[in-house]
Amino acid sequence: MKRILFLTQGDIQTPSSRHRVHQFLPVLEKAGHEAVVHPSVRADEFEQAFITRSWQGNVRRLFRTFTRRVRDLHQLGDFDYVFIQKPILPAPLFNLEAKILRESKMIFDMDDAIFLKRPGGVFLTNLWPQTPRVGGICRRAHRVTVGNEYLAEFARKFGANPVVLPTVVDTDAYAEGSRMVKHAQKIPVIGWVGSPSTQPDLDLVIPSLIDLHSRTPFVVRIIGGSPSAMPVRFPIEWRNWNLKTEIEDVAHLDFGLAPLTDTPWNRGKCGLKVLQYWAAGVPVVASPVGNYKEMIRDGENALVATRREEWAEKLLMLIKNPDLRRKIVEGGRRTVEQHYSLKAVAPRFLGVFDEPAKEPVSGGN
Repeated sequence: MKRILFLTQGDIQTPSSRHRVHQFLPVLEKAGHEAVVHPSVRADEFEQAFITRSWQGNVRRLFRTFTRRVRDLHQLGDFDYVFIQKPILPAPLFNLEAKILRESKMIFDMDDAIFLKRPGGVFLTNLWPQTPRVGGICRRAHRVTVGNEYLAEFARKFGANPVVLPTVVDTDAYAEGSRMVKHAQKIPVIGWVGSPSTQPDLDLVIPSLIDLHSRTPFVVRIIGGSPSAMPVRFPIEWRNWNLKTEIEDVAHLDFGLAPLTDTPWNRGKCGLKVLQYWAAGVPVVASPVGNYKEMIRDGENALVATRREEWAEKLLMLIKNPDLRRKIVEGGRRTVEQHYSLKAVAPRFLGVFDEPAKEPVSGGN
């Protein structure tokens, strides 16, 4: 039995922590390991920390994170591994990772391009260059886990031998939730799932949806976004994201949108919304950007679009062609079950805590 301390971004409410850590806890327990999770942000602090994103809220979050992690330093000797999900603080203040590295076998996990400045990030997250710091952590960590090959390439530049652990979903839970959904709507629902921080990518498809609405009726449903005025001529429904209804909300969509601007930051994303659509049996139209290019086979498990007219045309093809919808849904389910499901990746996750691993390299940040 191994004892593992997980220092996560957030509680189960936080998507990254839920999909990278929390859903694997029963797997660890079944394998005989003991896992303890200490989140930086607790469930009751989630909205203030990750939704409203005021600078005052960020300062409070950083203070809480620092004090909680200082307390964690006194417990390191009680664990065989310490799993850190992304850097502890957005700035190299106090270099807490270095203290943890000296006293434990540290596993460092990345599912975003955190070595870059975050688009739209508050000032504290973008004041300091992150590449040397994150690279130094990768170089010295006992083991590095990453969500995709783009992130793996970065870690290798600093001497790490990363384990690629794709972000996954519990396909059994999605299958059960999808079976409970009865589609009764006559007008198709084209949906998008995300957060206020990723909502700007929706701007890519607004003109295309305006064009499409002149050819066929539909409703756009935005789950998890921040209601805002949009220059649109089609109906929009805004739904708050809710952990308890997440699977049902996704399964109620008829079509899923996954637009992504081609930027260095977005190339590091792990494609969660496409995985959710696939697991819920929702046909997808996506941008061929970053990890989507690895995941998607155009015409088999999704349709890809880049130009304005392509988005409208691909969506219209799905709306008008039930055979194509069926093919895309079946291809998506096969892909997520074989490569991006909890049960498919669980053995690889357990292997992260097996010996031997690369010896940490001395020096660096």
